[in-house]
Amino acid sequence: MKEFLLLIRENADYGNVSVQDMQADIQAHIEWVETLVASGNFREGNPLEAKGITLKNGLVTDGPYVEMKECISGYYILLADSLEQATIRVKDCPDFRTGATLELREIINTDE
Repeated sequence: MKEFLLLIRENADYGNVSVQDMQADIQAHIEWVETLVASGNFREGNPLEAKGITLKNGLVTDGPYVEMKECISGYYILLADSLEQATIRVKDCPDFRTGATLELREIINTDE
């Protein structure tokens, strides 16, 4: 199977949600990941901290997306035979309910 990186792009204020909404989102992700595990399409995934840095031409700037309205809030590494198969698996990602944009890309295996 090939590996695919799924990046979750959400509104930059994704960390400013109620505790109840956050718990509901976490539960939705747990259930979604359980379906991916059951189908053999899950390798790993984690949320990302909102704070970070950006490096461009060797220079460090504050926060990765200070002037942008969206940021990368998390990632998954999925397993699938093709981009088309991975796309089918991603179509029911719970982040679509909150307006997120997902980016799915094959990881090039440099060990071959």
